[in-house]
Amino acid sequence: MANIFSPQEILKIAIKVEENGKKLYEALEKKAGNVVMRDAWAYLKDQEELHRKTFQAMLDNVGDYIVYEFSPGEYDAYIKAIAAGYVFTQELVEKKTKEGFRSDLEAVDFGIYIEKESILTYSALRGYILTEKHQVLDKVIDEEKNHLVKLTILKDKIKNV
Repeated sequence: MANIFSPQEILKIAIKVEENGKKLYEALEKKAGNVVMRDAWAYLKDQEELHRKTFQAMLDNVGDYIVYEFSPGEYDAYIKAIAAGYVFTQELVEKKTKEGFRSDLEAVDFGIYIEKESILTYSALRGYILTEKHQVLDKVIDEEKNHLVKLTILKDKIKNV
């Protein structure tokens, strides 16, 4: 493929998404005012590291995972749109990690946004993965969906306190 969004670049994006997510959740964990929030952020931080390792292993063994022949066209445009959104999101993560949040609710809302972006990014990556290796990526996507649910439940708890 002749553009900058090669499968390897998408894997590098996924690694960066997880690294930035880990930094964000680590910062939130350190600033958490109660044990419920601290535990939630610690869990998510640890999950981001596990996902980063998964994507790094995929990148290290790219020949075992990546499809090199697929039809260009619409899918390339989709990848470009996802990558553009990724750049914006990662800048926001870095900014929010430094600045912090005004409230737990704002932090949880941002976490929800990050998890949704991760799901979109990894779902786009799926088109580059060999069919027999989909279960590796599907596990990460399912975990991200689980994080989204956990954060949504946490948001409801915060709103009802």
